[in-house]
Amino acid sequence: MRETYSVMVLIAAAIALSTSNGFAAGSACPSGGTPAPGSHVHGGLEVNGVCILNGVIVGGGVEIANGGHLQLQSSTLNGGLVVDPGGELDINAVTSGNGTPTLTSSTVNGRTTGNNLDDVDIWTAKLNGGIALNGASHFPTICGSDFKGASSFSNFSNPAQIGGGFVSGFPCGGNTFHGTVILTNLTTFMGGNTIDGNLLCSNSSVIVTAPNKITGTNTCY
Repeated sequence: MRETYSVMVLIAAAIALSTSNGFAAGSACPSGGTPAPGSHVHGGLEVNGVCILNGVIVGGGVEIANGGHLQLQSSTLNGGLVVDPGGELDINAVTSGNGTPTLTSSTVNGRTTGNNLDDVDIWTAKLNGGIALNGASHFPTICGSDFKGASSFSNFSNPAQIGGGFVSGFPCGGNTFHGTVILTNLTTFMGGNTIDGNLLCSNSSVIVTAPNKITGTNTCY
């Protein structure tokens, strides 16, 4: 009897711990509610609408579904990030509007991937695990961010901004890439970036808006 009681106490404690911040494994935002600032989401998160995460820690990865729009600010995602076709990713940028920066900082631990995205805006972020984005309908913007791991960008419908220039009236700072950057079938403005590796182009055009520091081979310009 005492052993059974002890097991029940442990189970109850585990449940209380996993739900103390209001979100448990397999959560969905916004259909299951939006995590409040300071929340910890365990076991992953699906974004199935407009989801604004502010000051949230997510474990187990994030998947942005078709029609999902993630606005990530002052938050940390552990376990990587996947954007399904038709999804939108905005890191430290406003997702409902023209993608203006929120002047915050967020971190993604794990690889970030996306295929046929609706849009992507990444400002002042740390992405530990590299990034691979294939296809984007609008105007991809990547400013003032730090990438660890190989980075690849391909098949964008419209020109991208990867550092340099101004976006929505805000200066787009250069990015730091710790690894090779591969550009395929796209046009992009690039300026003020540091690439600790190669910059490799295939059927792509790079418009240099400010000097880029590239330590490896440059086949783009």
